[in-house]
This record gives sequence, structure tokens and C-alpha cells, in this order.
Amino acid sequence: MGRSTFIAFYRSFTRHPLYALLNLLGLSFGIAVFIALSLLYRFETSYENWSPERDKIHVIGGQYFFPGMPDDIFIGSMGGLLEEMKVAYPHLEGVRDWSNPVTVHNGAEVYAEQIELVDANYLSFFKVPMLHGDAATALNTPNSIALSEDKARKYFGTTDAVGKTITLSDTEGRKAYTVSAVMRNLPKNTDSKLDFARLLTPQRMSAEENWHEWGSIQLLTYFKFRDPKQAATLQAQFPAFVNRQVGDRFGSDAKGSDVLALHLVPLADVHLIDPQQKAAIVSLGMVGVVALALALINYVNLATARAGLRAREVAVRKTLGANPGALRRQFLGEAALTLLLAFLIGLSLVELSLPLINAVGSLNLRLNYRTEGLWLGGILSLVMVAGLIAAIYPAFALSAFKPAQVLASSRTPAGGRVGVRLREALVVMQFATVVIAFVLMVGFMRQIDHMQKADLGFKREGLLLVTSARDPLISNGQRAAYLTAVKALPQVKLASIGNAIPADQESVSNSNIVRPGLADSATVSPTVNWSVVGPDYFQLMSTRLVAGRLFDVRYGGDQMWRDDADGREAADVTNVIISRLTVQRMGYPSPQAAIGQTARFANRQVRIVGVVEDMRFYHPASEIPAKLYLFDANPQNSPVIFVRYQGLSEPQMRAKLQQVWRRVAPDVPFEIISTTANLDKYYKPERDRSNLFSIGAGIAALIGCIGLYGMAAFNTSRRVREIGLRKVLGASRGKVVRLLIGQFLRPVVIASVLALPLAWLALRQWLSQFDDAIAISPWFFVVAVGAALLIALGTVGGLALVSASTEPGKALRYE
Repeated sequence: MGRSTFIAFYRSFTRHPLYALLNLLGLSFGIAVFIALSLLYRFETSYENWSPERDKIHVIGGQYFFPGMPDDIFIGSMGGLLEEMKVAYPHLEGVRDWSNPVTVHNGAEVYAEQIELVDANYLSFFKVPMLHGDAATALNTPNSIALSEDKARKYFGTTDAVGKTITLSDTEGRKAYTVSAVMRNLPKNTDSKLDFARLLTPQRMSAEENWHEWGSIQLLTYFKFRDPKQAATLQAQFPAFVNRQVGDRFGSDAKGSDVLALHLVPLADVHLIDPQQKAAIVSLGMVGVVALALALINYVNLATARAGLRAREVAVRKTLGANPGALRRQFLGEAALTLLLAFLIGLSLVELSLPLINAVGSLNLRLNYRTEGLWLGGILSLVMVAGLIAAIYPAFALSAFKPAQVLASSRTPAGGRVGVRLREALVVMQFATVVIAFVLMVGFMRQIDHMQKADLGFKREGLLLVTSARDPLISNGQRAAYLTAVKALPQVKLASIGNAIPADQESVSNSNIVRPGLADSATVSPTVNWSVVGPDYFQLMSTRLVAGRLFDVRYGGDQMWRDDADGREAADVTNVIISRLTVQRMGYPSPQAAIGQTARFANRQVRIVGVVEDMRFYHPASEIPAKLYLFDANPQNSPVIFVRYQGLSEPQMRAKLQQVWRRVAPDVPFEIISTTANLDKYYKPERDRSNLFSIGAGIAALIGCIGLYGMAAFNTSRRVREIGLRKVLGASRGKVVRLLIGQFLRPVVIASVLALPLAWLALRQWLSQFDDAIAISPWFFVVAVGAALLIALGTVGGLALVSASTEPGKALRYE
């Protein structure tokens, strides 16, 4: 049976190479897309797989219920949460990870790095893979440090760095640390950054004012549970725990659980905790499934069309005694061989295209046959099962031919009206999917283009951010000296300082603001996101003043308080500027009506002296927060220096700013980024996913074209005599071409009509995630349908022209 199946497969392939090749190509392309996007889905959903304890570990997440703030779950907690939870639940096993900036001194050079301040059992808690050293004891002493392989090579030239010393500077000063362990590099699919790790000391904890401040976020707190039921039990006790610990911190009228909630988030779910990001990855995975489905539809379509070409073979075999069951098994065996060959070709296509996929999607995908053999075997099994299910109908259709009817007919059977309608329906399904994909692709590109060009409320071009100004090693005097020196550069148009930074949430603060006479309630009063800015900040940002005035050092009331020792009493009124959205949240009828009004903010009296336009600093999918700005002539709370320049290229301006920095702070690494590059971290993931979707949509269109061409070629071959008769009776070549093209494109037109409402619903759903979404234009559908029709026309137009050009004598010479 096996030998005869191989022989039948080979003969079928060589006798009808066009249809066999089209079938094989369609399957190969569909399988290739399925494998590639399955690889992407697996990559994105297997974050933190490097830890053998992944399935047992949960991280603390939080959720705020303040008015006007998003209630999405975020990852992070206050620093002192672990101590408070261990007092209430002594049996808990937990660790913390606090990311901090650090300066590495390597001879005369200094480098900016990130260090993880962790508990002593952190490495053994996660079972971090070690190259040298003992994970259980590596961080037992305050002067010990663990490095990654890459950092060991960078600073010591070898991975065997245990026992060597390295000098670091951070908020605890400049110290020499002894390398106690070298960790293996973590894989690319991880959110953990373990370049440097040292002990989180009691001295460092005590220096943090907000260590036990409920509502603050400093670090990551992890817990390990041997039994999943333990996590569920603890989660159920969180509301009561929060109420006990918070007390009346948020006011006597609100319980702690009314304002915030704690969540135990499985470590495996952390990377895709953002619903929008998770939906995007699932959608790309579905594109792979759809591509495979289109390829299988193609297979069914072409296999049923080819059935007529093998009708006499079936009739002869039945006449010689073959039963339908044996024929079905043979055809399913041929289908299995076709699927296996298509899988191998598809796998080869994936290997060849992975560099392109990684480039356009900013990914790091690769196929490792040694470690991913089981996964590839699962993919192969899935493809084979799905393909054989799809092959059942063609196998039954082939084995159902009646020998007497087939051998008595002079024309190749087409499977009857049912077979023709089925093939047309399958083509309609294919091109409906293609049209939907094209509409979504056009919508994606337009939305991404809009995000990158939309008015954000400030001018992003020609603006550099000197982020090293917030380095803890920089003194206030050095910061002020650098700002003064930068302002003196002839190419600098304006320079300012502040912590209201585009695409930067390192220093984010929120508080309630209450108008006189209204209740001060954490659950009712409007919440504002507040920042501290220096002189000329709004002028530098080119922010539009809506009402009132901007900050001015000449007004003493503009200067914010620092503490009670700065000469300002708590009862003094501080001038503030608010955004247009804050005006609405506070209930003022207009921006002008808010000017001069007082309010209670952060237990201080403030007066509104100006209203500015809203500025979109964060992700386009996030709502613009209501803002309040405080003024400080010399901001000290994580400030960044803003530089608006002109007359030089960006690299030249960076070089000049670095020269000034080296003179003012030679022992601190210089870090700078453009505003456009900083904002691009929000746009790039959407752009990358759109690129991947476009590739998938293009291949789906190619699969559809292969199927359409195969169907057109089959139908044309069966209508050779009809075309000859039409030409003999006076039909011109043009009329015949129009007739054929009209019939070939009919399924595509029907598909377009059916696809438009579905495409509109899908695009509307995707755009709903954006706070600043584009309107759905009719041109999206016109372009998508036009592209689908042009592709289909290009596919069958040449075939129709060749068929219409055939001489009637050749077609009718045997009649």
C-alpha cells in the first residue's frame, strides 16, 4: 500500500505539474506563515522561562481607583510591602528587586549601568543559572556583587571574574565591590535585567522616605507558592490586609481597599499583562492560523478541481476491483505526502526569511532544532491533522466517481454543480479574508502615521533631553552650572529643566485637588498628575497658553515649597498652572473662569494662575492625564535638562553638549536622547506589529492568487471548445477576454461585498484602544477592494488573454 501510494503521488505530480506545483506552493506559504507566527507567539508567551521556578512565582501588582486615573493592573509595589506581609503572613517566601542607576568606574572611563538591589536569597529564589559562584551565598555580604557574562567580559575581559573587584558609584557613595558570582546571560525573551546584582541593605532602605508609603511604587516584590491554591487563598485576604495596613491614610471616609488593590500576578503573565499588547500578540497568532486555513482551502479547492483529471484513473481502478475504501486511503496517503513535503519547504522558507522577519519586526526569533524539536514536532502534527481533515472531502469526491459514467463521457468531469459552487465559495472565503486584511493594513498604516505626525501639544523636533542630569551623583551646583553653560551655547535657542518629560515616567506623582467648599475625598475629588518645571519650560516646549500667564521668577508666589524650613508656611498660597483637561475635571465652565481660583492640593493652598493646552507625553492608547505644574527655579526631584537647538545637526549638538558635560561632571556618564527617539518607543511596537501583519496579509493574498489562478486554469482548460465555438460564431478576442475575466472575478467581487462590514467592525475594534484614533475613511475600503481586484485581475488576466487568443481550428480540429 505504501509503495503504491508513493508511485501514485509521483505520477500525479509529474502528469499534472502545474496543479501539483500550485497546490504545493500554496500549502508551503501558508505553513511558513503559520510556523513563523507560531514562533513569534511562543517567544512572546514564554517570557521568564529561564527560571525553573517560573510557574510557582507570582509578582505583586497594584490597581488604583482614584477618580480620573486608569484602573489597569500595573506591576510594582512600595518598598516595605515584603516586611509588612511577612509580619502578617510569616510563612511567605518572598524577595525584592529594586532597579537603580549606577556608575561603573573602569580606569579613567565611566559607564552608566543598571544594578538590581535584591534580597540575599534572590538568586536561589529564581534559581538563576550561574556560570561561576554559588547562588545561595553570592549576595550574603554588602560588599559582594554578581555580574552577568557580558558585563564580566566588558569590564574584566573574561567570564572568570570571581574574586576580582569593581568600583561603583550610586546613592550610597563610591565603593569597591568583590565579584562573588558570574551569572549566565538571560535569553532575549525576558523582562528581567540581571547585569549587576548586589544586596539590598538596611541602610539603603532607611534612606528611602517613601519605603512604607502606601500608594507609592519603588520596586518589584515576588512570592513563591508551592501550591497554586495558596496564591488564591492569599489573594482573597488582600482586601482585609490592605484595610488594616492603610488605615485612614486616604481619609476617614475611604477604606484602603476602596482606593487601591493588590494582585498576585503569575510571573508567566507579567510580560503580556497589558490587555492591548496581549491582544496584539494573539491577533498575530491568529494571522498564522488564518494563513494556514487559507492554504488548506486552497488545497481543497485545487484537489477537487484536479479530481476530474484523475477520474479515468479512478474508473479504471474500480473496474479492476479497487474498492472505495482503498482509494480513499490512497488519496489520503498522497495528501499526507503533499503536506509533509509542503511542511519541509515551509520550514525552509521560515529559515530563509527569519532575518527579514527579525529586521522588520525588531525581533530575535530563531529556530533551534535541538531545544525546539518537540515544539516543531507538535506543529508538524497539527499541520498534518488539519491537512488530513481538509483532505477528507477531496478523497471522498475522487472515490465516488462511477466508472460507467466517466468512461462513457468525452469531457473531464467537474464534480457537478455542487463541486463548482463549493470551489467558488472557497474562493469567496479566501478573498474575503484578503480584503479584510487589506482594510486592516491600510487602517494600521494610517493610524501609525497619524500617531507619528499628530499635534501632541508641544514641538517634538529639535529637542534633546539630557537625562544624566538626574543622576544621583550630580549635585545641585553641578546641575545649575551645566544648565548655565548650555544656555551660553550659540546654537541653543532655549534650555530649561523639569521632570515633566515626554515618554518618561520615572518620576510620576498623582494627588487629589479640591475646590473650596467641596468634600476632600480620595474616591470623589479629582486626581491630577503633577510635575515640577523650571524657568522657560513652557516657552521651550512651545506649549500654547490658553488663559492666564506662565511661570515667572519675578513672582515670588510661583516658587513651590520644598519643606517647612524654606521660609514658606503651609498656609501660604503657591501659584500653579493646570492643563485644559484639569479645568474640566475641576468643574470650571471655561479656562478663563479657573484663573485666580484657589484649591487644596497636597495639603497646601494653591492658586491657578495659568491654563495650558494638554500635552500627550505617553502612549497614544493612554488617555491624556489631567496635569498640574509647580514651579521651582532649581528643580531637584529627578529633573532632566531640556535643550531646544537650531543651526546644527543632532549629532553635532550632542557632541557640543557632551563637551560641556565633561567639563562640569567628568565622573558621571553622559546620557542624552532626542524627544522623537524617546517617543518612538511607543510607536515602534505598533509599527513593527503592523509590518508583520502586512507581510502576513501579502502572503495571504499570494495564497489566494495561487488558488484563483489554479481555478482559472482548470476552468479555461475545460472550456477550450466553447471558446473556439464562440470565436467561430463571431466573438472577438476582447469579448472572450471580458467574458472570462468577468466570470473569474465574480467570486472576488462577492468576497469584497461580504468582507466590507466585517473589516469595518474589526478596524473599529482595533482603533477603539487609542485615545487619539483616526476616523475610518471610505477610502480605506476603496483602496483595499481596488488592490484585491487588481491582484486578481493580474492573476487571471494573462490566462484569459492567452485562452482567447487560441486559434479556433486547433480547439475544434477533433470535432
